[in-house]
Amino acid sequence: MPGTVDSFVTALVASGLMTSAEAEAALGHLTLAEREDSQATAQALFSQGRITAYQAKELLAGRHAGLVLGNYAILDKLGAGGMGVVYKAQHRRMKRVVALKMLPPHVVHSEETLKRFLREVEAAARLTHNNIVTAYDADEAEGVHFLVMQYVEGSDLAHYVRRAGRLSVRKAIDFTLQAARGLH
Repeated sequence: MPGTVDSFVTALVASGLMTSAEAEAALGHLTLAEREDSQATAQALFSQGRITAYQAKELLAGRHAGLVLGNYAILDKLGAGGMGVVYKAQHRRMKRVVALKMLPPHVVHSEETLKRFLREVEAAARLTHNNIVTAYDADEAEGVHFLVMQYVEGSDLAHYVRRAGRLSVRKAIDFTLQAARGLH
């Protein structure tokens, strides 16, 4: 059950997505009905482009931690794997949209996993090719380690195959050659 508008606004400010003054100004543009219900407030802020659907969902659920990480505002969750969660994020000053791979907090306690992540970061930094996403940054904020990469619209090969089915031999060779060229 959604909380009050006050708790939503408190979470919004605590997340770092808006300052108190920005939240107050944003609320000033809402109708009375939109300011009386937290879901209506979230929907109105989303409609105005002030927060994303993902951010609204997280804030309405009372989860504000992790929506801002260092200089990056988390916009959406893209996927998860063994080495962490990947988010669509935006650099707050540069306004560049990126993919941000975040190590889960429990993994950081494993020295071996952290070393493997740092090796991945170093390897990604050495790769430069049109067929490979560019690594822009790697950092740690509030105890969270993350890798910032070029955001590419679309799906990965695994999703493509699940959606389209088995690849033709021609397509499989083409995709394999693209990957090989990138790794060469």
